[in-house]
Amino acid sequence: MYIYNIGYDSYEETEYVQLYHKNKYKNKEFEEMIMKAVVNVLSKQKIKKSEIISFQDIFSDLIEELIKNFGFKKVKFDSKFNVFGWTNILDKEDWKNIRDEKLNKLTDYIKSRKKNN
Repeated sequence: MYIYNIGYDSYEETEYVQLYHKNKYKNKEFEEMIMKAVVNVLSKQKIKKSEIISFQDIFSDLIEELIKNFGFKKVKFDSKFNVFGWTNILDKEDWKNIRDEKLNKLTDYIKSRKKNN
């Protein structure tokens, strides 16, 4: 099993998806598959001549295309650690309404380690 990372980023949003495949592809081969899959996705859409289409706009369809027609599968994670990235990890009051339990645990852990040192 070989794992491949596909995604996009912008000043406001980021999304990445990890897919796996039974075959190992060189970067150039993988990029060519992405390009073919993008063309396949676009060919199924009605696009007006003046329309602007971003990678973000077709990202979900691209992932589905890679799964359905290129033999990729989604990676299933045994565990994950995702938190809101803008908050101060040292202050539980920062972004208080957005923070989740994992982030608060991390803040508590950091503070407890600082006291012990």
